Amino acid sequence: MFIRIVHTTILILLWIPSIWAQSAGAYRIVEKAHDNRFISNFQAQAEMTVYRPTWQRTIGIKTWLRSREMVMLLIVSPPKEKGQSYLKKGDNIWSWQPVIERTVKIAISAAGASWQGSDFTIDDMMNTTSFLHDFTHDLLGEEEVEGDLCNKLLLTPHSESATLWSKVIVWISKKSFVERKIEYYDENGALIRTYFADNVKKIKEHYIPLHLEVIPAGKEGYKTIVTILDWDYDTPFKESFFSLQNMRRLN
Repeated sequence: MFIRIVHTTILILLWIPSIWAQSAGAYRIVEKAHDNRFISNFQAQAEMTVYRPTWQRTIGIKTWLRSREMVMLLIVSPPKEKGQSYLKKGDNIWSWQPVIERTVKIAISAAGASWQGSDFTIDDMMNTTSFLHDFTHDLLGEEEVEGDLCNKLLLTPHSESATLWSKVIVWISKKSFVERKIEYYDENGALIRTYFADNVKKIKEHYIPLHLEVIPAGKEGYKTIVTILDWDYDTPFKESFFSLQNMRRLN
């Protein structure tokens, strides 16, 4: 009996460092993806096309990123939405609605809502949720996404996280650390939507996907595609650029 207890204890002691090492390895993968995603002083022009079974619409976008904590976004077309802008500073998000000349503060709890009627959320567009800080990480193995070998990870939100999702499964490229595929699940464990990223380009030592796509589950003919058309990373932004006053002036 004593020998059996000793044997079991040894197995547990050997198992604990292995689990810790796996968790630490998963964290480092997500950390590298996190660091890759954010380019300081990055601005871009993009088109978002929302597809529905009987129609589609395109929205022109300009965005400015100083850091994960400072993001500005401006709608440049179509005319009906032109001039609407969004600002993220720290944990706060605001939108400017020029038609009613009103600034609206968006609650973090509302960041999971659809952005402009698309399949992307406010969270997606303004980078409010951090896969690195708001989730725990478990490495599930390796799988290819469109020929790109990826680490497949399970992300589980911390209890204090404001995210909508009960779990997220993400495929992170082993070569570029781009999140090539992400599945989002609700509190009942049902798949809600899937994100894909491709056409990856190296920009300033970072790998950036120029084609982003979100497909909601169980909705045939529904999807939203964002295509990055142009970008610049050589023009530094002052912190004062990311202000409520400037958000209202952008055009």
